[in-house]
Amino acid sequence: MMHPNQFDGSAAFSGGGFMPSQATQAPDPSPFSSSRNSDARCLIPVTVKQLKDLSRNCESGISIDGVDVNTVVLVGIVCKIDNAITDCTFRVDDGTGWIECTKWVHEHIDSAEVEAISVGKYVRVYGQLKSIQGRKTLNTFSIRYYSFSSVSYVFEFSLNF
Repeated sequence: MMHPNQFDGSAAFSGGGFMPSQATQAPDPSPFSSSRNSDARCLIPVTVKQLKDLSRNCESGISIDGVDVNTVVLVGIVCKIDNAITDCTFRVDDGTGWIECTKWVHEHIDSAEVEAISVGKYVRVYGQLKSIQGRKTLNTFSIRYYSFSSVSYVFEFSLNF
């Protein structure tokens, strides 16, 4: 004979939509926890001088003006280009200095973006700073052309950040 509350669901599903074993596994992490999130994403407009002068903290990665940074955006003029089959290395000068940037070619879209780069054009470069043999380079994710009239706005914004 069956017990009346054996199949009513309240005993088996008392976890609020989860099985009781799942409901008690781990507490939800608090968004206000005091520990730093190593996967934090932050995009900051910078100058080359800021990139050259920045401090590198082993625990938190790159820090610019006290803010942990993952991706930066830089506006400058293309000074030099070295194309290869798998990548394009180019130098960007923003008036405060220059930095080598590398764009890896993975798809047809990337190759079209790289082929359109030319010396003397203003570009907006999105990337992540890397240090290779003591040299700082920018591993580029995206390159966009930029009008000359917008350059002064970007410098003002990155200096006041």
